[in-house]
Amino acid sequence: MLDAAAELALEGAAGAGVDAIAARAGVSRTTVYKWWPSAAAVLLEGLLERTRDTLESPASETTHEALTDYLARLVTLVRDTPAGALLRGLTAASVGDSRVGLAIVDEWLAPRRSAVVALLVRGAGRGEVRFGLDYEAAADVLFAPIYYRLMYGHQPLTDRLPAEIMAVCWPGIAASEDLSAQAPNPAD
Repeated sequence: MLDAAAELALEGAAGAGVDAIAARAGVSRTTVYKWWPSAAAVLLEGLLERTRDTLESPASETTHEALTDYLARLVTLVRDTPAGALLRGLTAASVGDSRVGLAIVDEWLAPRRSAVVALLVRGAGRGEVRFGLDYEAAADVLFAPIYYRLMYGHQPLTDRLPAEIMAVCWPGIAASEDLSAQAPNPAD
């Protein structure tokens, strides 16, 4: 069923119902409901199964490089695949179904935030990230522009956005000795 849901999710079928998922999987509606409370929940889990690799960062990169790469992969994922439309659709569905909202937070946002916090912690251990940084707040600040643009569409999700985010955020993240590793000016 997860493969069927993932296929529907990545085809951009954010509004796909339990009937569509069941038909694609060759099972009954009852079988779907036995494992998931709603179509949105199974679509989200299917999307997660197909995008788990977007959580990984090479350990050899500097913290600055790893964060920039992570943000770039997120921009590409939500801009260039149906994942962005699905996330918008699931967010809209969460207004009427709090379980969907909790699933988005627990299953989509939390693993991504944890991955970025882990990058920051490793960076602090290497002396690249400043002592006393609130890692959770830093993760929120790094992700916010991407999700804000995804949800409201007021500005494009450009290839330059990760570098622009890092140019603004890195000076507040970097250990004072590592300020020379600031992101290049995106205008260059």
